[in-house]
Amino acid sequence: MNRWLKITIIATIVFAGINANGAVDVNALNQSLEKIKTADFGQGRGDFDKITEIIRQVNADELKQIEKQLDDFLKTDATYTSRQFVCEQLSMTGSEASVPVLKPMLLDANTCDMARYALERIPGEAVDKALREAIDKADVTLKAGIINTIGVRGDKKAVALLVKLITDTNQAVANAAVSALGKIDDPCAVAAIAKAKGEIKGALQPAVLEAYLLCADRLAAKGQKGNASAIYKQLSAPAEPIQIRTAAMRGMIMASGDKAGDLIVEIFKSNDKQMQTAAIATLKNVADTNVIKMAAEQLPNLAAEQQIQLLAALAECNNHAALPAILSAAKSSDDNVRVAALNAIGILGDTSTIDTLAQTASTASGPEQKAAQDALYRLRGADVDQAILKKMPGAEPKAKVELIRSCDQRNITAAAPLLIKAAKDANEPVRIEAIRALRNLADESNLQKLIDLQMGASEAERAELEKTVIAVAKLIPADKSPAGKILASVSSAKDLDTRCSLLSVLGKIGDPAALPVLRDALGDKEDKVKDAAVRSLSDWPTPEPIADLLNVAKESQNPTHKALALRGYIRLTGLDSNRPAEETIKMYRGAMALSPTPSEKKMVLSGLANMKSPEAIKMAGEYLGNDELKAEAETAIVKIAFWTMRNEPQQTRDLLEKVIAGTTNETVRRQAQNLLQRGR
Repeated sequence: MNRWLKITIIATIVFAGINANGAVDVNALNQSLEKIKTADFGQGRGDFDKITEIIRQVNADELKQIEKQLDDFLKTDATYTSRQFVCEQLSMTGSEASVPVLKPMLLDANTCDMARYALERIPGEAVDKALREAIDKADVTLKAGIINTIGVRGDKKAVALLVKLITDTNQAVANAAVSALGKIDDPCAVAAIAKAKGEIKGALQPAVLEAYLLCADRLAAKGQKGNASAIYKQLSAPAEPIQIRTAAMRGMIMASGDKAGDLIVEIFKSNDKQMQTAAIATLKNVADTNVIKMAAEQLPNLAAEQQIQLLAALAECNNHAALPAILSAAKSSDDNVRVAALNAIGILGDTSTIDTLAQTASTASGPEQKAAQDALYRLRGADVDQAILKKMPGAEPKAKVELIRSCDQRNITAAAPLLIKAAKDANEPVRIEAIRALRNLADESNLQKLIDLQMGASEAERAELEKTVIAVAKLIPADKSPAGKILASVSSAKDLDTRCSLLSVLGKIGDPAALPVLRDALGDKEDKVKDAAVRSLSDWPTPEPIADLLNVAKESQNPTHKALALRGYIRLTGLDSNRPAEETIKMYRGAMALSPTPSEKKMVLSGLANMKSPEAIKMAGEYLGNDELKAEAETAIVKIAFWTMRNEPQQTRDLLEKVIAGTTNETVRRQAQNLLQRGR
C-alpha cells in the first residue's frame, strides 16, 4: 500500500475515535462527549458527528463499553441538546443495561420524551417493566406519552393496566390507553376495545372506533380474515361515522377473498351511495378478474355519479374484463357517463374499440367528442396502428376524417401512402384533413406527389398544401436543394394560380437557388405573379433579398406591391444582427421615410425596439410627439433603455422621464420607473 495512503487511513481512523488496531479509542470518545456537554441548539455538529462515526464503526462487544459511557453521560449536568443526542444514540445501540439510567428520566418533564424515544427501540422485558411502572408514578401530563410508547412496543403484559385507564378522568390518558390497546396484538386487548365500543360514548368514542379498526386490520394481515370481517361488519353499520364505515367497508372487501365480488355486488345493489363509493375505491387494490367483471356488470344499477366513479376505478384497474361493460356505458343517456366511459376506453381499449371511438368522434360534439378523440389517440397495443390503417380506406367520410387525425396524433408515419390517396378523396373534408396530416407524417420521398397535388388543387386545399409542401421541403438538407423539385415545377405550371402558389412557398423554404426565379418574377407582366414574388421574398428567412424589396418599395407603381415590399424590407432589416448599428439605423430611417401609413411606421419602431444602441433609443425618442406613433415609441424606448442605461445614462434617463410624464400605459410607466430606479 502507498505510504501516504496508509498514513491518511490511520489519521482518519484516529480522528473518528478508532485506534490503529481497530478498537475504540476511549479517550477520544470521552473527549468528544466532554465537548458536547455544554452544547446547545444551533452550534456546530463536529463532535456530535465524531461520536456518531465511532458508534457506527464498533463491533458488538465494544458497544457495551460505549453504552456505559453514554449512560454515565446522562447522569451528568449536560445540556438538553447533548442529552437528547445521547438518547438518540442509545435508541440505536442501547440494551437493557441502560434501563436504570433512562427509567428515572421518564418521570421528569424535561427528559421524559427523550427517554421514551430511546426506550421505545431498546428490546427487552426490563424496558417494558420500566414503562409499566412509570405509569403509576408519572405526573398526569406525562402519562399519555408513556402509554403511547407502550402501545408502539406492543407490550401484552400492559393490557390489564391499559384497560383500567380507558375510564381515566384525564381525556388524553384515556385516549392514549385506547390507542395503545389497538396496537397490541393480543385477544384480551381486542376484547377490551370491543367492550369499550358498546359502552363508551362521547369524546372517547372516535379513538375507540379507530383502535377497533386497527385491530381488524391487524387480524386481516395475520390471515384471520373471519375475525377481521366480523369487526369490519360492526364498524360498517349505518350508525357509525362515515370515515369509519368507509374504511371498514374497504377492509371487509379486502378480507372477503373469493367472496369479494358478491359483497361488492350487494353494496352496489343497496341505496347507500357512500358505501358504494367506498367499495369503488377498493377496486384498485383488487387483482381478481372475476371481481372486476362482477363490479363492471353493475354499472347500469348505479346512479350516474357512482357510474362515473366506477368507470374511473375500472380504468385504473387496467383489467380488460371490464371492457364490455364500459362499452355499454359509452351508450348511456347521461352525457357525463358517456365521457367517463370513453376516457376508460382510452386506457383499456384495443383494436375492437376503434370503430366505436371513430364513429363517436365523428358524430358527437363538445366534451364527448374530445373524449372519443383522445381515447382513439391513446389506445395502446402494437396492432392498433395497423388496424387504424386497415380501417381508414373503407370508413365513411366523417369517421375517415377522425382516423386520419388519429394517424397524425399517433405519429403513424406508415400512413403517408394512404394519406396521399386520401388527399384525392371525393370528400373535401377528408382531402383537407389528409393534407394536414401529411404535414407531419410525409417525408422527402413524398414531396413530388405533394407538389403534384398542389398543382391540381382547388383554392380551398391549395393553402393547406402550401403549408405541407413547405414543411416537407424543410426536411431536406440545405446542401441538397430543398426547393429543387418546386423550381422544376414552376416552369411547367400551366395556369397562373398554380404558378403563383408554387412561387409563394419558396420564400419560407429559403433555398438560395430560388432567388433568381423570384427576382425574374418581380418583372413578370402579370400582377398576380409579381404579388406572389414580393410576398415570397418578404417571407425569406435571411436578409439576402433586402435590396430587391427596397427597390420594389421605391419603384413599383402598384400600391399593394409597394406596401408588401416595404413591410418585408422592414422585417428583413431586423434579421441581421452582425450589421453595424449605424447602418441599421440608417435603413430604418429610410424605411420610415418610405412608409405611407402609420401601420408601416409602427413596424419600423417595433423593429427598432430590438436594437441595443444609443442611436436606436434616440430615433425612438423622435416620435414621442407623434400622437399616432407615441405608444410604439414609448414601448421601444423602455425596451432599448434596458441596454443603454449603462453606456448612455443621461440620454436614457431623459427619455424615460419623458415616457413617464406622457404615457397613458401604466405597464410602460412602471417599467420605465423601475429602470430609472435601477440606474441610480
